[in-house]
Amino acid sequence: MPRVTIVPADSLVIVDGRGLNVSLTLPGHVHAIQWDGLTGWVEHNDGTPNTPMTQAEYDALVVPALAAWESARAAADAPPPPPTLEQAKAVKLAAIHAGHDAALAGVVAISDPTPTTVAVEAALLAATDLTGLEYARQKLAARRNELVADVESATTVEAVEKITTQWPV
Repeated sequence: MPRVTIVPADSLVIVDGRGLNVSLTLPGHVHAIQWDGLTGWVEHNDGTPNTPMTQAEYDALVVPALAAWESARAAADAPPPPPTLEQAKAVKLAAIHAGHDAALAGVVAISDPTPTTVAVEAALLAATDLTGLEYARQKLAARRNELVADVESATTVEAVEKITTQWPV
């Protein structure tokens, strides 16, 4: 039999070391219930000393808590639902925009793409090779726009997930 701790005030049931929040209804005087696998006791919050658990108390208090814990465990262990098309598109668009920004930062400051270095290197590049910087910006913007259009035209989650966000840097 498992080791069980029940703390109704916290809606907490711990079975063999794994605690989960469950909906419980226990008598108001119960602070906690402990079950070591063979015997148990009820801890009271009204000043009454701990009392050994009877079979009737086990059946009335522990068995329903174990059932609630099992339901909570099954829900917690279930795989997450697949994303909706809108969620998949939002994730992919965020990755596209982050990739674009990182690629642009890499064009001007590949060795140290911190914001300060990027700003300084972009200014220096613009002063010495404005057409080169503008070409890189246009190339990256065109790639970003292409990827965004691919995401917007996708009609399934699978199609969105197949879009690769590679950058020409």
